[in-house]
Amino acid sequence: MSEKEAYKKEVQFFFLTLGVGSLLSWNTILTELDYFSDHMKNYNPATIFSNINFAINLTLQLILLSTKKIFSYRTLFIVGLLFYISSMIALGIFPIILDEYKGFLVSCTFVFINGFGNAIVQSSMFALVSFFPIENTISVGTGQGISGILMNVIRYFILFFSSVISTDRAANIFFGISTLILLFVLYQLCKIYSNPYFTLKLKNIGELEGEKGEKEKLIEQEEEGGQELKNLDKTQEESKEKKNTENKGLLFLFCKIYDINFMIFLCFSITIGLYPGACLRPDFFNISPGYHVNTIIFLYNLFDTLGRQLVSYIKKPTKKQLYLLSFFRIIFLVLIPGIPYLKTKLEFDMSILTCLSVSLMALTNGIANNLCFALAPEQVEGDLKAKAGSSVSFFLAVGLFAGSLVGNVIEIITVN
Repeated sequence: MSEKEAYKKEVQFFFLTLGVGSLLSWNTILTELDYFSDHMKNYNPATIFSNINFAINLTLQLILLSTKKIFSYRTLFIVGLLFYISSMIALGIFPIILDEYKGFLVSCTFVFINGFGNAIVQSSMFALVSFFPIENTISVGTGQGISGILMNVIRYFILFFSSVISTDRAANIFFGISTLILLFVLYQLCKIYSNPYFTLKLKNIGELEGEKGEKEKLIEQEEEGGQELKNLDKTQEESKEKKNTENKGLLFLFCKIYDINFMIFLCFSITIGLYPGACLRPDFFNISPGYHVNTIIFLYNLFDTLGRQLVSYIKKPTKKQLYLLSFFRIIFLVLIPGIPYLKTKLEFDMSILTCLSVSLMALTNGIANNLCFALAPEQVEGDLKAKAGSSVSFFLAVGLFAGSLVGNVIEIITVN
């Protein structure tokens, strides 16, 4: 492997770890809802925490999308990661040492802080990766999938030793591991700025100032005669020309990628509308409730991650592929809620059908997710590439919120 290729691989690994870190803290909170419920019996942390996270995430991502970037990506990532880390430490301690009311208020505060960090990291991450080759976008998506799998594996460990590990001790383990992983992501962030391939990209989009070093110049010459990076130089010039027409550029952006924004919205509103609520069958292979829930979630996370990685095998992603896949997924709105009805009529164990349905839904969700983030930046030029990534991230969050509302309705219908 050449030195240049080694630098590229290091950048891909950085985006992979950033993808893991971007969802790790929220996945930890979701995994430990039993812990919060035990300490807040008179409240409903599952619903309240989700509402807080959605509210701050949507609001801040919209603000970041509609305004000019003031701080560097490095600053934004550091602030977001520090918010993650502080919330993980606090949520693992304060619900235990404080009374129920104070513990609830403090927990809500740090869920808010976590949501604030989540909005900053998600929006900035998809903006920055838009300037890099598609394999880096795939690395981000794969990292986000790995984040969920990691939490599932730790959860299995806790369930296996549930007879000797208390709920509070399990929470300490979860939040402690998440904190260590986030510290590792922060270390990778600091380290990547010594990578000449990474810094060269940032200098060519105007993110870093200063003269190009010798290694950066060599890499630039090797990049197909410097053509790719010359295009980024052109991008920087176009950005300067457009600095006084940013609002017009944002309107132009929405006109160019409205269909991709709609597809990511449709994808996640369907997914969250069905998962996990309508997917969690109480008679799933007749296994105990704890293992049952974790197994369904693990199955989903595994196939969602595989779907994200499969995009790397598509030679040239197209909108047509995204359209067909997104509209095909509408079938799950009928299939998954209909499984209990089929079981009643056929008097047959539908656990296998549940497995297949959840796996296929997750696989297509992962593919559609990475297709959207890969295609959006290609539709525009200049500084709008970053806005394109942030725009898809925002509509993903809107899809999550809409899906949660749909999920409540579907769950009521399924139960009745």
